[in-house]
Amino acid sequence: MSEDVRPEPGLSPERLAFFTDAVMDQIRVLSPTFAFWHAPYLLLVAFLPFPTTVIGSAITNPMAQTLFAGTMAGIVFCEVALKEVSADGGLVIGDVARARRHADASWAVGLWFVLSLGLAWVFSYAYVLWIFAPLSATYGGPLITRLRTRRTRSHDEQPPPTGS
Repeated sequence: MSEDVRPEPGLSPERLAFFTDAVMDQIRVLSPTFAFWHAPYLLLVAFLPFPTTVIGSAITNPMAQTLFAGTMAGIVFCEVALKEVSADGGLVIGDVARARRHADASWAVGLWFVLSLGLAWVFSYAYVLWIFAPLSATYGGPLITRLRTRRTRSHDEQPPPTGS
């Protein structure tokens, strides 16, 4: 894909559709599991204009915030699944560790939207948290990577059980 057709940064449907193209460019073949997660991802992206319209007309309404944040969390978690399936299934053409780091950053963003889901019912301005979603990827992604590495390492270092 050439530089001149890339959409502007943001969470527009065009941007999310571009993400799909970017992921598809980095994998070797499609697996059934990848296709399984790709379908709900595209459905949620197609549904995104509705929550965006609802949030635009009633931004402090907790139900509108829940609808938008839930849709965004669903999109991001499908994105995580696509990245994890690509890395675990050997579908990635490039660096697998890089794909995992990107998945960890997406986990952080998804959890950020889930956090705002709950806070919307307590705090009517919870939508302000969405402004900081990129920071959750920047700082939460490495944290999740470190926690994942620590968990894997401690699990690998345990001695095998003995049959006494």
